Amino acid sequence: MIISEEQLFLNQQLDTKKEVLTFITEKAAEMGITNNQTQLNEDLWAREKEYATAVQPLIAIPHAKTTAITEAKLLFIRLVTPIDWGSVEGFQVQAIFSILVPAGEASQQHLKILSGVAVSLLEDTFQKQILTIKTEYELMEYLKETLEGELI
Repeated sequence: MIISEEQLFLNQQLDTKKEVLTFITEKAAEMGITNNQTQLNEDLWAREKEYATAVQPLIAIPHAKTTAITEAKLLFIRLVTPIDWGSVEGFQVQAIFSILVPAGEASQQHLKILSGVAVSLLEDTFQKQILTIKTEYELMEYLKETLEGELI
């Protein structure tokens, strides 16, 4: 399973992109997704420096393809209030899908996860639901209904 209820983090009070990326690396370490928290953090920042991963208003998809990841996972974080993500477009971000993929699986697995999330994000209903669903359980049930089968 790429995502589970334990990988959904709603109503987080994080005030900067740095806090969000640190949160991602800490949770990845706690869940055994990474074997090198420092390397994962560096790899997430390296990707952000190439181009900010805020893909549209309120949505960001920070991701890393790295040897610091032990298995492909998707984390979801929803912030209490939107934050500046530092994108060229000036997007504020509140919902974050973080894609973490081992370097060896990078091309195929990363693209499968990214395209599954990106296609769903094109739908206004999906955007509204991920920003308003109240509990992790309800969000997980919604994701099971809407995301591609191989992501769940």
